[in-house]
Amino acid sequence: MPELAPPKLSVADLFAERDTRRERERADEETLKRRQEEELAEFRKRLDTFTLTQERVDAVAERIKRAFERGETELMLTSFPSGFCTDQGRAVGNVGAPPINRPGKQAGEAARVEPAWLATMPAGVRVVYEYWEQNLRPGGFAFSARIINYPGGMPGDIGLFLSWPKSAADLPGASARATDTRSA
Repeated sequence: MPELAPPKLSVADLFAERDTRRERERADEETLKRRQEEELAEFRKRLDTFTLTQERVDAVAERIKRAFERGETELMLTSFPSGFCTDQGRAVGNVGAPPINRPGKQAGEAARVEPAWLATMPAGVRVVYEYWEQNLRPGGFAFSARIINYPGGMPGDIGLFLSWPKSAADLPGASARATDTRSA
């Protein structure tokens, strides 16, 4: 039987190797976490300073058309952490809940009232909302914000959605138009 060389092992060396490996893994995790935080901060900055361009408008119009052709009735424009909102997403989570204090009607008050959650959003969301209100709402599109996940039971990410009716019969005023065409 050939003579086998004993392994060069020592418990101290094994501990040192393990500690070195763990320290390297910890450093890699910290680097990854720092990178993620930097990317998140950059995303927040882009959302706060968002501006619409014709290219972006055209891209969303194409996305809407593709979703419509697939039979879908909504399109998520983007999502972002609820922490980007001044209230951590609470206003979005409470959409539909009655207000604590009913707002009084002032003379000449507009019939359309902005949703309460809009004031809590990053500035770029208002740009999108105003574009929707001026250009897409008259065409039958709805705009909403929803919490799309609840990690640990807390609001996670918020999604911004454009939606539309499932059929032409569901469009506002569709029954009046149908009556008008039948009587003609």
